[in-house]
Amino acid sequence: MQKEDNNRIRVDIYGHEYQLRGRASVQHMRLVAGLVDDKMREIAQSNPRLDLNRLAVLAAVNIADEYLRLRQEYEELLKLMERSQERS
Repeated sequence: MQKEDNNRIRVDIYGHEYQLRGRASVQHMRLVAGLVDDKMREIAQSNPRLDLNRLAVLAAVNIADEYLRLRQEYEELLKLMERSQERS
């Protein structure tokens, strides 16, 4: 895929402007940026003295944890469906 096929968007995450570029839709990139912004603000509310780097890392760790839990849940559901189909 060529560079011109990528979407570009400017987003605000925790008061800082970033330019995102990717194959995902602009709407999807806005949702991703919003999720990161929301998570950083949630953590900052509980820990107001954290610097930006620590806040960003904690947000990444929290989001990764949520992702891994959902992926595990998804895999368990797939196994359950496979077993159910084998019984049919």
